[in-house]
Amino acid sequence: MMKKVISFILFSGLGMCTIASAQTMKENLFNMVSRCHDEWKSEGTDVDENGKKFEYGSIKYDLPNGYVETSGGWPTCGCGCEAQAAAFKDINGRYTYLKYEEFNCDDYGKSESNRDILDIMPEGFGLKSFTSYYSWKPSDYSFQLKFIIPKKGTDMYVKLRVLPLGSVPNDVNGLTYKSRGNIKNYTTLDCLRHVAAAVDNNALLMMAEGKFDEISTEQIKLFQKSVSSHSNGGEVTDSDVLSCIIDVKKMYDIYLSLDCVDMTLKWNKQTARFEIKSKGPKAPACSFKEFLTNVVEYADYRC
Repeated sequence: MMKKVISFILFSGLGMCTIASAQTMKENLFNMVSRCHDEWKSEGTDVDENGKKFEYGSIKYDLPNGYVETSGGWPTCGCGCEAQAAAFKDINGRYTYLKYEEFNCDDYGKSESNRDILDIMPEGFGLKSFTSYYSWKPSDYSFQLKFIIPKKGTDMYVKLRVLPLGSVPNDVNGLTYKSRGNIKNYTTLDCLRHVAAAVDNNALLMMAEGKFDEISTEQIKLFQKSVSSHSNGGEVTDSDVLSCIIDVKKMYDIYLSLDCVDMTLKWNKQTARFEIKSKGPKAPACSFKEFLTNVVEYADYRC
């Protein structure tokens, strides 16, 4: 009789631990996506955990696979957000949590973990994992690493995205894991947008290389007119725009040298960190004019 009681207590205890673990995972996953959830929830009605959609958004858990996602919008300029998070278990039963969240009206995107990013990514991981050309840190530009959080399994897809004007607060080995648009640069961005549309590819390349004597008068006039017409009364000068073009050219050179723009990482339970599983194709061919246009539009690779 005593053995049965002991067995009952042991199995009951294990069951309680499992329930507690599941509850803790749910709480941690929710905390990872709470910013987005709280944003759209404040604008409307909450939803149940089965993902039933209401007017402003939804949140859905898949605890057996350690996954949660939420997305929503609010009737303010069509703004919205989305966030996904997942739990990755190590050999000791501890969880590492990863998320990606995006707020479209803030030009904001963030890949994050509850642990130091250097401790979860492959050993020595950085921009050099995509190209051996990298040897410098851009001033106002960077490559952002975006996590594509897996709904099932532990293989995670990651991709590079070029970040143009804006703050890059946490550069790690040539990559940034979060970004936010910087409104003080919008006038420069507008000038660049119009310059990229008006000036031809060869002239833009020569500007970036300082070969002004080789640029036709027509192209110089198009450049100057584009800047003066959108400089907000001289707030932005020709030199400001040229400086940006030179910096973007450095990014373009790295872009051309990329071995790939995305890869798949696999989770190693033993080391509790990711390893490179496979790399995707090289970056698609792209002229400097196309690249500059994409950069000022905060776009992914669309060349």
